[in-house]
Amino acid sequence: MSVNFHFLNVGYGNCTIVHWPARASGDKSKDERIMMEDIYHHEDHDDYEDAIEYYKANFKNRNGSLKPIFRFICSHPHQDHICGLKKLLNDNDIKILNFWDLDHCFVPADFEGHPTHKDDWDAYKTLGSDKSPATVIKTKREEKPRQFWDSDGDRITILSPSNSLIKHAHEKEDGSKRDYDKVEIDEMSYALSIQVNNRSVVLAGDGRSTPAWNDIYRDCKKIIESCAILKAGHHGHECSFHEDALKTMSPKIIVFSNSENEDKDNGAESDYKRICPNAQIYKTFNGTIVVKVPFKADEEIQVEVV
Repeated sequence: MSVNFHFLNVGYGNCTIVHWPARASGDKSKDERIMMEDIYHHEDHDDYEDAIEYYKANFKNRNGSLKPIFRFICSHPHQDHICGLKKLLNDNDIKILNFWDLDHCFVPADFEGHPTHKDDWDAYKTLGSDKSPATVIKTKREEKPRQFWDSDGDRITILSPSNSLIKHAHEKEDGSKRDYDKVEIDEMSYALSIQVNNRSVVLAGDGRSTPAWNDIYRDCKKIIESCAILKAGHHGHECSFHEDALKTMSPKIIVFSNSENEDKDNGAESDYKRICPNAQIYKTFNGTIVVKVPFKADEEIQVEVV
């Protein structure tokens, strides 16, 4: 039995699905839960995974109905992390129970870059309103973990955002407020550590080396030590490479959620290999990557590219 991490091939964007099976732990039983972090979908690009169709094909109940998404995490609402959201929210076959959002004032300057961006942003803004299809949760590192993701649940630790990163994202160096379209929303994006028995998986978010990973390294060094799997920050872009944090994590498996062109132009594979020469590096443009992390510590992690 394992927790399965699905890193979807969606191009220069992100869609990660984490599947916790129903299981027993001591005298407690734990329900099956599915988490989706972000969505990015190209209607007209056959080389990329259709995130919604992938979900429908892989997460069915025995009676043919679809399993609900227990937790959707919007790491941050840049277009390469929310495009496809309207279609997902409007799909009557897929129910989202909880939606993690950030407490922010960001508004896009324009809606270029993806044909559905405006519609997806409008759908995103309905969350938390009377029309919201899910319970909206806004949290941060300093808050006490809530039910279902603390040590008695899915063992999720929030690395980012922190109070200082939220402040940085919204304020200039002189302390004045940034314009809404200038809020550095990626610097306060969710970064998470997920513990499976004695192994951890770090979903690094889109924060840059400075300030985001300086902040995480300073305050979460013990939490990120010796992680088994790292989904590299900002799609494996060189701007998120943090040498000290990577040395501390020393992952065995590194995943870049990226497109081939962006990886060629801005990918930091050589830097990651320099610090972690024995790590296996996988890139989603070669296919969707499924990583199975067993609950039993003596069983090996399995990786499949589909």
